[in-house]
Amino acid sequence: MSDLQSPPAFPATPAPQPEPKRGNGFGIAALVLGIVTVVGFAIPFVNYAAIATGAIGIVFAILGLVAKGRPRGTSIAGLVLSGIGLILSIVMVVVYSAIFFGVSKAVDDSNKAAAAEHTVTYTVSGDSTDSDITWSTYTDGSSGTEQASDAALPWTKEVTVKGSTEGFSFNSFTLSAMNGETGGAITCEIKVDGEVVSTKTASGQYASATCTGSN
Repeated sequence: MSDLQSPPAFPATPAPQPEPKRGNGFGIAALVLGIVTVVGFAIPFVNYAAIATGAIGIVFAILGLVAKGRPRGTSIAGLVLSGIGLILSIVMVVVYSAIFFGVSKAVDDSNKAAAAEHTVTYTVSGDSTDSDITWSTYTDGSSGTEQASDAALPWTKEVTVKGSTEGFSFNSFTLSAMNGETGGAITCEIKVDGEVVSTKTASGQYASATCTGSN
């Protein structure tokens, strides 16, 4: 009687291992760029760079969405943030540009107006026949003072001034009139281009009226 032999044993087939999860580099990059874009859209000058980061973020998000076998969550979030940030950045660039050019134009118009020629009229009226009058004009960075003694009223002096063409211009004018022994009322008045900018009245012997104005 022969010995029975057992059939040879075969090794067990290993169970299939799940495929390891793979990340989405494009999606992560798009998400980071989207966050940077949303943070920087409201900062002047930085929003110019935010336009670029938003556009690149959209490209990366699309690449992440079309990549096979990769999670799409970060790509979708990056696409949304990059798109919103890009639109807001463009809007803020337009707004800031409008404000900047508006302020620049206003300053330029102001400087041109100040640099134009202006007619200044000094006038003193009243009862005095022996008034002492002093007038000063500051314009274009220089000043001048003149006097008239024992002047009969009414008295008028007209000068032409021109502002500075560089930077902000400032013109100022002063007129002082003092009664003599004759007393009475005395009134000073300063006009710039026909518009009264200052007027004062005093009365009595040696009474003084002082007017100041600017443009």
